[in-house]
Amino acid sequence: MAAPPLNPRSLLFTLYGDYVRPLGQREVRVGALVRLAAELEVTGNALRSALSRMTREGWLAARRNAGGPPRYRLSDRGEQLIEEGTRRIYGHHRAAWDGRWLLVSYSLPEPRRGQRDRLRQGLSFLGLGSLGNGLFVTPHDLRPQVRDLIRRCAVEADVTIHHGRLEWPADPAQVVARAWDLDRLGARYADFLGRVRRDLEQVDGLSDRESFRHRFRLTHEFRRFPFSDPDLPDALLPSAWVGSAARGAFLEYNARLRQPAERFYRSIAEMDTIVENDDRTRASGGN
Repeated sequence: MAAPPLNPRSLLFTLYGDYVRPLGQREVRVGALVRLAAELEVTGNALRSALSRMTREGWLAARRNAGGPPRYRLSDRGEQLIEEGTRRIYGHHRAAWDGRWLLVSYSLPEPRRGQRDRLRQGLSFLGLGSLGNGLFVTPHDLRPQVRDLIRRCAVEADVTIHHGRLEWPADPAQVVARAWDLDRLGARYADFLGRVRRDLEQVDGLSDRESFRHRFRLTHEFRRFPFSDPDLPDALLPSAWVGSAARGAFLEYNARLRQPAERFYRSIAEMDTIVENDDRTRASGGN
């Protein structure tokens, strides 16, 4: 697939979300991460820099055994992000709607810009759309997620939440048009769908290594959609919404590549563990 270049930070989030966590691994040795990144044309230096930065930012935690190379796992914060991202990417489409909206408003002055940016980014990640002037909206009842977000951003006293029906505008389509650009999103989905359908014709016969590369880039590209797709209920979507077809093609392609891609991942991650154990044995004077 002609996917955009991978940046190391996004690569790590996709790797932990699609392989490390689903396969029940808690941590991965840095050597394995570097080898896997090389398969995706990301240099070892760039990967190590991203690991250090994400550890400082609290997304990852490092552990070192007896002076050996570090092993990295998701922090609690990283686990929460991956869990939410996985739900958005692989979860079921929320088709039903009871006619009510969730409105979130906030007012944070410029000196608190950092908190304001984190809150806005968090609301967008949850799928809320902006109506302008610190007002966000979604047709889904995400009150628990929003309350957790405002707690983490420490803005409890600055946010107002309302869940109910709107008096105006009476036409829900007007709210959708103001909050989300579905035309632009649909064009992106259409382009993605065309390329996935072409690639689906060539899935059979791919090696484990090629399957890993194709599936990784496919997921990496698709994971961008949840940041702009609010997963609107059917009543608020255009007829024959192209996003539904694109999502279906993604899930089919992803599933068909999963087993060989996971075999290749294990061949790198588990072999690296064997090498580490051999190194420990030699260092201790064992046979």
